[in-house]
Amino acid sequence: MKLNLRFLYLLPLLAVLFTNPAFNAFFFGKADEAGLGLRYEYALTALSLAAAVRYYGYFQPVVQVWLAVLLVSMAGLALESYALWHSWAKYPHVFSKLTALLPLFGMYAVYRRFPPPSYRQLAGLMLATLLLSLIVVYPEALTLGSFLETERGFSVTSAYLLLPVLLLCLNFYISSNNLVYGLAGLLCLALIVFLQHRTVWVCTALALVLDLGLLALRVPAARAWGTRLAVLGALGVGLGLASGLAVVLDNPDVVQKLAKSISDIQHPTTQGTGTFRMQQYEAYLPLVRERPLAGWRLQGFEVPVQFYSDDSGKQVWPDFTGHHFHSFYLDRLFYFGWLGMLLVLGVPAVQLGRCLLSLAPLQEGPAALLAFVATFPVFGLSYDWPNYAYGFIGLLLAITSRPAPAGAARPAPGRALPTANASAHLEPAVLQSTDLLAAHPPRVGATP
Repeated sequence: MKLNLRFLYLLPLLAVLFTNPAFNAFFFGKADEAGLGLRYEYALTALSLAAAVRYYGYFQPVVQVWLAVLLVSMAGLALESYALWHSWAKYPHVFSKLTALLPLFGMYAVYRRFPPPSYRQLAGLMLATLLLSLIVVYPEALTLGSFLETERGFSVTSAYLLLPVLLLCLNFYISSNNLVYGLAGLLCLALIVFLQHRTVWVCTALALVLDLGLLALRVPAARAWGTRLAVLGALGVGLGLASGLAVVLDNPDVVQKLAKSISDIQHPTTQGTGTFRMQQYEAYLPLVRERPLAGWRLQGFEVPVQFYSDDSGKQVWPDFTGHHFHSFYLDRLFYFGWLGMLLVLGVPAVQLGRCLLSLAPLQEGPAALLAFVATFPVFGLSYDWPNYAYGFIGLLLAITSRPAPAGAARPAPGRALPTANASAHLEPAVLQSTDLLAAHPPRVGATP
């Protein structure tokens, strides 16, 4: 009897996911989230750097250069801190903008060296944890009163984690016709709508379009995607009617709330929290234009808060507590300018963009994660990226850079298939070589 240890490959990604309140609050409670997060992030950063150093030889050249540039930037920031304040790390908050990238390299290192995790195990574990967190730690987020008063309870970064689970379950259902995955996907979609984070709504719509395109064009196991999607849609409508959804939607307050949320999405700069973000952009863009190339860096932490309340005329936050940007782009442009933006986005945009536009075959798991990561630029318009975003990028960069298995290529039209005897002699050796290469990519510069 052999013991399957495939679940161990999930542990690095779970370590990154544990930075999110939906995962750590279940064990430590909501009151301890902030304290746990800081200590845990330091440990995770150190382990990620150690993994990157240990498996540096497995990095692609472009990722090696990227890591070197990041480390040089961190060293330069430390030298600037010592020159101006006689402290190697005067404002850790600003340094954290760079150290947040290190878990990306840790995930990349691990999954370039070892096989990728089981995507089915990942979806099941994430869904179970998120549901338990909602039921046990954040039960108030599931009430109708919370829905009507927009008292979400469950943070936007936690609700955003329902999206990769939705995409994975949808792809597993379409590729295997297993209704259990389809029902799990419908549950995730219902929770995303109910939790009412409009940014997650927009990201979900975009991700579903991208994912269905990938399924139709690049996932060989999803040939019947249209029929199975229609069946799932009909099942969703039937379950909604049977569960009393029609009665809930008959409530004028619910309809009015949904209509208002949709209107806020359609008018992002003049309604809802979009107005708040637009005002913050207008307040800080003059400072961004003043130092567009490398930003304000450590001195930015000492810049007085530029954002004032319309009602009271007072500063929204106290000085010297950070600027609390509600945008990934404004945050990076203010602190590190366009060079800082390029440091974060340059390599993933080129590498994953190339993968997204390719026509090479994909498995259903990577296709779902690729559609999820493609929504990060949209999410960044409203919020800074959560820590786990870098972990998913590192995982995806690793698995999309692996050599494609020979069996994934479709046979050329008209080519004669090998005989049964020939395949019996040839296939085992080919499959073993391919599996070994996929599990352990060669070191950079090594001869095959």
